[in-house]
Amino acid sequence: MGRRFELVRELPASRVAAAVLAALGVAATWVAVARDAPLRYSGVPRIELPLPAPTTPVDGDAAAGGEPIERGGGDLALLEDGPFGPLPRIAPDGRRPFVAYARPFDLADSRPKVAVLLTGLGLQRELVEAALTLPGPVSLQFSPYAPDLPALVERARQTGHEVLLELPMEPADYPLNDPGPHTLLADGGRDDNLAHLDWVLARTTGYVALAGAGGRFAESDHAGAILDVLARRGLALIELGGHGLASVAAAAGLPYASTGAAIDDDPSALAIDYALAALEAEALATGSALGVAEGYPVSLERLRQWAATLEAKGLVLAPASAVLIERAGLAGALSGEGRRAAARSEG
Repeated sequence: MGRRFELVRELPASRVAAAVLAALGVAATWVAVARDAPLRYSGVPRIELPLPAPTTPVDGDAAAGGEPIERGGGDLALLEDGPFGPLPRIAPDGRRPFVAYARPFDLADSRPKVAVLLTGLGLQRELVEAALTLPGPVSLQFSPYAPDLPALVERARQTGHEVLLELPMEPADYPLNDPGPHTLLADGGRDDNLAHLDWVLARTTGYVALAGAGGRFAESDHAGAILDVLARRGLALIELGGHGLASVAAAAGLPYASTGAAIDDDPSALAIDYALAALEAEALATGSALGVAEGYPVSLERLRQWAATLEAKGLVLAPASAVLIERAGLAGALSGEGRRAAARSEG
């Protein structure tokens, strides 16, 4: 290693200058095309370029028979003013964001349902781009801290995916593991936590539910107040990696489901395949299964290949909202609400 550094130091000044000028030329070229170029990554460090905004579904969704979800973010009947921006609400005609923004799915389909939620999107453009090529029924969770979040949500919905918003809650190892400045804290004041919730909910529109790990906050006296707000606003909740909020959600009348560990907790192809097989077995035994993935490149590839095998196995890939509706026993009660939402979008 010492000899290598000596060689670098001994390079003629003219060669060093040429190398610097070449590097600056490459950087200038990237800056010049950054506005319109598609994402291209070849290593680290990388330049994050803007996502394209096509008006048609990507191939991954079209291949799965999906359709773009109708634009829903501008439905003023589902919004009301809040301290940080528009907040979701139940419309005067009874429609809930949970139903209005859900990916269409035939709840009468008797096949066992398997749903997968891909989490942690929005902070890495490369991951968003890859996630949008997955089959449309794969649901996507976005971070409330993502820049340009409304545009990302709209793009996801236009490519056939329903969207959930991350609800940051205090984990057991907080503050070593800090979900951000608007985290709901177990020992935080009630008013402070409600203000944090309002900030999160106002970050964008068009999402069906919140999703997050309950962690230590699930044991808080303030959890009930938070879930009451979600229920009153016509939303739903998926608790990731546990079920500490199950009884609180039931008391609030909030549509709720929980997941086990992420299918890519061990991010190897073999381990992911075993986890997906376990989801299939759960769906066959109980009628539905809900899995969660953190979005490693290997996870996306295994999910894509696995999804193509489900129909032959007598299973159906469903959006997370379909499993939420089934587990909450709401299929019958929501049928009329779904028809009203469909009629409104057709009009």
